[in-house]
Amino acid sequence: MQESAEVRGAMLRYYEAAGTADFDTAERLVTRRSPALVVGTGPGEGHDRREAWVAGFRSQVEALPGLRIEPGAGPRAYAEGPVGWFFDEPTWVVPDGTRIPTRWTSVLHEEDGDWRIVHMHVSLGVPDEKMGDVLGG
Repeated sequence: MQESAEVRGAMLRYYEAAGTADFDTAERLVTRRSPALVVGTGPGEGHDRREAWVAGFRSQVEALPGLRIEPGAGPRAYAEGPVGWFFDEPTWVVPDGTRIPTRWTSVLHEEDGDWRIVHMHVSLGVPDEKMGDVLGG
């Protein structure tokens, strides 16, 4: 496996598309094939269809105009053949200035010469010492 500036660039363009409400770019960065898997932060938040993913992106960005996703300190991306993967700890900045630290992983596939996201998982990290609170203990 090799580090991949192309895979990293595709993901950072996806971040930028969220912040500029550039729906066309976001849609171009998602696979045209099936399945297209996206998993959000809450239970049951996820889609396995491209159309649902694209619609979810649009509704989230429209609900939070001015949303920004700031890359973490060192987004990492790799590729081997037509498969790439990405990891980052970006901060979501919502319009009121609230900053939400997240963890983000994606799997990408090279399709027609472009890197497209086939799987994405965004989560909120919970420190080990807080797990009891989260689990109700």
